Formats: sequence, C-alpha cells, structure tokens
Amino acid sequence: MQNVVFVGRLAADPQVTEDFAKAVFRLLENRGRDASGAERVVGINCVSWAKALNERVIFPGLASGCEVIAVGAFADNLYEANDGGHRASKELVIRSLTVLDWASDRPAHEPTAEADAASLAA
Repeated sequence: MQNVVFVGRLAADPQVTEDFAKAVFRLLENRGRDASGAERVVGINCVSWAKALNERVIFPGLASGCEVIAVGAFADNLYEANDGGHRASKELVIRSLTVLDWASDRPAHEPTAEADAASLAA
C-alpha cells in the first residue's frame, strides 16, 4: 500500500471508543484557491486502530481545529445505506500522526471575528 500525507485541521472533536480501540475524525486540508479565487478545501475521514495512539495522543490531545500531519493508506469501504442502496467511501487509515497544534495549547475560549466586532460595537 502507498502512504499518503495530509496536513490539516480537525473539523470536529475526535470520536474515540471507550476501550480506545478506534478513533475517528475528519481532517480538512486547504489546497489553495481555484480559478475563481474561492478556497479549495478537501475533507478526508480518518480512522486510527492504534490503541496506544488513541489513548495517549488523540483522546487527550486533539480537539476541533487542532492541526496535524497524518500519514496513512486509503481504504475503501462498501456498505448498504438506509435506503437499501449500496455505497462506497474512502477513509485514511492512520499509520503515524504528528500533532502541530495541541488542544492544551489553545485557549479555552477563542473569540470569533463576529464576537470581536460585537465587543467593539458595544
């Protein structure tokens, strides 16, 4: 299998099973701008089956917005949807993960641009 590398930010907090056997998260990678000037963002579903990584890094250290370098291999999943149709999806099976922005390094509340503008208007 070929390894692929994604550098991006978590779209939401990771979901980790109680026994730490599986962790799932979505990674968003900025790919620059298209011809019209709009940002190109690619999202990839990631899964980690490494219990130690899930317990010691992903669960305590990652949250929505954290930046990581994810290395892994794509896996194809076939499943039956609720409507009875067959679907396929791809996910990145994590082989290694480098954290660039830990959740503990982030402030508890990061103000948004709208909140900043509202506080200035008040």
